[in-house]
Amino acid sequence: MVLAVALHATRADAQDSDPAPLSAGQLEQLAAPIALYPDDLLSQVLMASTYPLEVVQALRWTNQKSNVTGKALEDAMAKQKWDPNVKGLVQCRRPCR
Repeated sequence: MVLAVALHATRADAQDSDPAPLSAGQLEQLAAPIALYPDDLLSQVLMASTYPLEVVQALRWTNQKSNVTGKALEDAMAKQKWDPNVKGLVQCRRPCR
């Protein structure tokens, strides 16, 4: 959803004109895929999305440390200077695999 809204805004900026507001149907289409996610997960994802570079760094770091789990993962992640919401995504990603 965030990506779709950002893409819509980028296209509007490129045209140098005010974008037409999204219709109710378009808004529903954007929001429908995320409507069933738990609120706490959704809020964490949205907060982490404000740090896109850190999210990419965390994903790469997680892929490199795929064999690290438990306390060792917590200790290694504590050394990272990422936003707590980004760190939360890393912790959530492990059990979800």
